Amino acid sequence: MADAVNLTNLREMTEGDVEMEKALFEEFCSSAETCIAALEANCADGENEVWRSNAHALKGTSLNLGAEKLGVLCKQAQEGCAASQAEKQTMLSGIKTEYAEVKTFLDSVH
Repeated sequence: MADAVNLTNLREMTEGDVEMEKALFEEFCSSAETCIAALEANCADGENEVWRSNAHALKGTSLNLGAEKLGVLCKQAQEGCAASQAEKQTMLSGIKTEYAEVKTFLDSVH
């Protein structure tokens, strides 16, 4: 099974600075949890800008970190901002499951 995060680009940017990596991981997790909470609070039928913007933000930070699968799930949620509550719940469930994988991976790295 592939790692939840591809650290290649991140490690090139940080030039192996472990403390910087830790700080970036902490910032990512804090931001992700804020976005996920906003998705949970806005999981309702129909068009929702708060849902879209938080899915978009989490997509960007996920892809920048190298959490590609999480980024893809967030892109689907962003594009599904007008979906039904049931569809959003399914998307949110996938995001939360993958985020847990990413967090477990990041915790294991440092």
